[in-house]
Amino acid sequence: MRLKQLIFDLKPSCSFAKISSISKLDLQHCRASLNFAQVPPTLFKQQSPVRAMANTMKALVTQGDKTAKVQEATQVPKPQPGAGEILIKVSVVAQNPTDWKSTASAPAGRIVGCDFAGTIADPNGTSFKQGQRVAGWVHGVSADPPRGAFAEYLVTESTLVFPVPDKITDSEAAVVSLAFATSVQALFQRLGLPEPESPAKEPIPVLINGATGSVGLYAIQLAKKAGLYVIATGGKKNHELLKSLGADVTIDYRDADWIDQVKKAANDSLQYVFDTISEVETTKAVVKTVSEKGGHVMCILPRKADEVDAPEGVKVESTLAYTVFGRKLTYGAFDNIDGAKPEDKKFWEKYLKLLPKWLEDGSIKPNPPKEFGGLEDIPKGFDLQAKGGVSAEKLVYKIAQ
Repeated sequence: MRLKQLIFDLKPSCSFAKISSISKLDLQHCRASLNFAQVPPTLFKQQSPVRAMANTMKALVTQGDKTAKVQEATQVPKPQPGAGEILIKVSVVAQNPTDWKSTASAPAGRIVGCDFAGTIADPNGTSFKQGQRVAGWVHGVSADPPRGAFAEYLVTESTLVFPVPDKITDSEAAVVSLAFATSVQALFQRLGLPEPESPAKEPIPVLINGATGSVGLYAIQLAKKAGLYVIATGGKKNHELLKSLGADVTIDYRDADWIDQVKKAANDSLQYVFDTISEVETTKAVVKTVSEKGGHVMCILPRKADEVDAPEGVKVESTLAYTVFGRKLTYGAFDNIDGAKPEDKKFWEKYLKLLPKWLEDGSIKPNPPKEFGGLEDIPKGFDLQAKGGVSAEKLVYKIAQ
């Protein structure tokens, strides 16, 4: 492997974010390459401007001190696709909480970011065409293979992107993949609920807790497509949005009796819960909504039944969407990550084939995107989201000029 593809000169910068208030659990959740090969953040000599134009790019790169800075175009090697991979010129990227959390825990020299939309720069013998619009997500700040979306170019496997329908903008396409993958995995793989292609014959109640977040907005739509009876919690100001996406019942989590409201909406028969917040207190609350007959609570952070006082018969489990890349991970506190998960990759690839049609016919609507500038502005977005300033929308950044 060419050394210059793996190392960065970390001196110049044009912006940075200081992420200081992150819990140990957040760091454990987002240490994105604990089992990936460690790439030394060795410095390399700056290339000539002519060579740099062809072989290098701008990217948001971790500094190893909880910050990320934009490295100039002469400093970051442009990735080259291997067998079965494609090179993508990035048009727009979208921000997720894992991006700023992983920035705080990653070693120096990693490219940040997961969600993207762009055009095929090199189809590399695959079925895609040069210039074709695609979108997807990558395992940001990983080292083996090197991946990160917040850059002018990225490489990924050709089976891990979807063609973008003409009616969908790049900003809309960029906000889909990671949150959508998390919802698909949690609802249909882990909870084992009926899928949209074989919907439930009778409505099965499911609680989506934290439904106004990126994951929750897709979970509502997917659950509705699967014929489920969707109970959604979220701030009252967003209830009309939740209903427009398919929620049958909306409940304000600020109400003192919201747990009783959920139980009533489900006729005391709730067995399936997707907690898209998954803090200890939120999971402690949702386990109280489950039927006395028992049930299954799925979390996106590593929660255990004993720490959330789950009664006997209520299974509490966690899921981690990074398994869709089919590579072995080491996130010790998470469930469902023992070894590589090729079945998770196949499951995600199945939904990537369905997604363009659903976006085209409007049965899946992208999260509302909010334009927030360009590559240099991403650290400001990190700060905003870390302070709780993003709700029912997703920050996006224009990369291609």
